[in-house]
Amino acid sequence: MSFDKIDHPDNYCFACSPYNPIGLKLRPRADKETCRAVFTPQSQHQGWVGYMHGGLITTLMDEVMGHWLWQNETPAVTAEMSVRFLKPVPIGEQITAVARVKNERSRIVEMTAEIILADGSTAAKAAAKFFKKERGFIGEPERGAGTAEKKSKK
Repeated sequence: MSFDKIDHPDNYCFACSPYNPIGLKLRPRADKETCRAVFTPQSQHQGWVGYMHGGLITTLMDEVMGHWLWQNETPAVTAEMSVRFLKPVPIGEQITAVARVKNERSRIVEMTAEIILADGSTAAKAAAKFFKKERGFIGEPERGAGTAEKKSKK
């Protein structure tokens, strides 16, 4: 799927926008089975000294699950998510966030995600339920923060 909506200057998504100056700038890639994003946490992403903040680890997993849905033309929003942290994520080492579909019902999609460390071990796991939304709700640039800022300046 194209990244036209991601690359739109009105997209300020903290996780994936290339335009958000404080964002993670993830580039998730999905196929029919998985969605993956590679990321190398830096010092500004840490909680405890030398390790990535748990909230940002959670954000990575939420993002790849949401992107699998979006890139497979199922717009949805996170309804609930549980996370289990297994190992600390070191700063400066590349990690991979991977998402998969577990189950799909009429309005709910259950997904799983994990954070894989450079050595191949799993640092965190997540299970989430996503609520399907109508097409057009997600990814429309005119609903982004950038547009609101531009309108208020007129």
